[in-house]
Amino acid sequence: MIIQNGCATLRAIEEKDFDLLFYLINAPEIENKTGGWHLPINSIQQKEFISKYRNSDSDIRLMIELSNGKTIGMISLTNIDWKNRTADIGYKISAAFEDRIKGDMKDAINGLLKYAFFELGLNCIISTILEDNIFSLKLAKKMHFTQEGILRQRIYKQGKFKDLIILSMLKSEYEALNCND
Repeated sequence: MIIQNGCATLRAIEEKDFDLLFYLINAPEIENKTGGWHLPINSIQQKEFISKYRNSDSDIRLMIELSNGKTIGMISLTNIDWKNRTADIGYKISAAFEDRIKGDMKDAINGLLKYAFFELGLNCIISTILEDNIFSLKLAKKMHFTQEGILRQRIYKQGKFKDLIILSMLKSEYEALNCND
């Protein structure tokens, strides 16, 4: 299923996404803005990932392609919990300013939220963002995610412990915002 919302199309990972995905997993500037950590991977591992990756009942990873034909990153629903109807949302993007379209990430996130709430029947989408990822924090708040708490000094990056901000969006809140038209 392809998800279309505004200027963003969310589609399955394809072989043509190799270079962008390889960069997203290995780039220190992106790694330093995300929770957890990743070991560097080589091109053989990346090719294997792309050839074997399948979306599953617990993880859905989609590429973000814009109406100008540029693919700017990946967005995902992970840790899908069907009993409690929850999932985590995350994304990684890397694109030159001239390749972006105003509101592209808002369109991408709204597209995935619509899919999560109205196609999958989920009730709560959770976003965990590092305290110094200002872009993602501003975007989540602009989209009316509610801050639920702070996991203090939870992530170790660049030689220091950083707080992890926990935000969420409920289906009822999303509906009240009239984002589903």
